[in-house]
Amino acid sequence: MRGQRIYKEIIKGNGLEKAMRKGRNSSLLTKRNECLFARYYYYCWFKNRCYEEALRLLVSEFFISPSTISMLITSHTVDLQALKQKSPTLYFFQNRWPHLKW
Repeated sequence: MRGQRIYKEIIKGNGLEKAMRKGRNSSLLTKRNECLFARYYYYCWFKNRCYEEALRLLVSEFFISPSTISMLITSHTVDLQALKQKSPTLYFFQNRWPHLKW
């Protein structure tokens, strides 16, 4: 019967569901970018990879286009410099992201 779903949701206690926010979750993007910068630092510092090779590896890991990765790297140079200032050891990366092979 018409309106039965709304009746059940309101009267029977479920309440109307809030409309889900569509789009990208900014906290997840921040975490992704942090991991991406760490991998970039790892490939360039610990593995001595050139920029093009590091970019190719990041594309295969994160499924992001090379232009997007290079744009992220250039727009977040402050974050990369902060990571370099910390001069993290390999253990830092292994502890922070244990699911990745460092």
